Amino acid sequence: MTTSSPPVARLQLGQLLRELREKSGKTQDAAAEVLECQKPKISKIETGKATISAGDVRLLIDLYGASTKTSKLVVQLAREARKRSPLRVPDWAQRYVALESIASAIQVYETELVPGLMQTEEYTRAAAQAAAPVQSQEDPERMTTVRAERRVRLLNEKPIKLSAVVNEAVLRRRVGGPEIMVSQLRHLRELAELPNITFQVIPFSTGAHAAMGASFHLLEIQKPASAKVVYLEGLTSGDYIDSATPVGQYSLVFERLQSTASNETESIDMLEQVIRELT
Repeated sequence: MTTSSPPVARLQLGQLLRELREKSGKTQDAAAEVLECQKPKISKIETGKATISAGDVRLLIDLYGASTKTSKLVVQLAREARKRSPLRVPDWAQRYVALESIASAIQVYETELVPGLMQTEEYTRAAAQAAAPVQSQEDPERMTTVRAERRVRLLNEKPIKLSAVVNEAVLRRRVGGPEIMVSQLRHLRELAELPNITFQVIPFSTGAHAAMGASFHLLEIQKPASAKVVYLEGLTSGDYIDSATPVGQYSLVFERLQSTASNETESIDMLEQVIRELT
């Protein structure tokens, strides 16, 4: 198993340790007793929110009865997870970027902004500059560079599956001015034609719907273990939800949003209409 960054290694390590624990029949309480810590620490390790020392990793390996091959992999991931992260994003966003890099599918609903993976560089820069009061001066360029690097996930040999639903306001808000917005909308039009992407718009005329004012990302991960995580982003922090019940509720809400939104053909027609209005 290869990793691209310490945050990714931390996520993979946590998932693998959880899988080993569950297969061994051990509880988080048992793991906490061996490490002489509180149960919440085990939960944080298994969800990639906390690192773990090499010594503690070996204690868990012994507790779970891992094979020699698996033990070597766990130790390798633990070492990589403790390295300094090269990701040029705020600490609170590093877990999301790591999750995104290993996700097989993402479902996203946005109320105000074009989904990050679908943004042009000019749009990203303009949106970041507008957030200047809560960011440092170098953040807009850093964010633009990082987003450009992440967009390749939509176009590589094994592209991520992206299902995006956006409020009509996303198309109407002229981020960066008419010229930048037209370029962004045309880019959305091109992406909407890709087989791994679905794009739908909820028109203003729809009225109330299941996610009023609540943007969210639902990430699905297959390896090293199956998992679903909901990501909620604020101005200066991000929250993650991985408990089965609330994740299931967000999945249901997204299904309702897709049913409420215009279909893909109608959504593309709306894109083209807004482009004509701006040109």
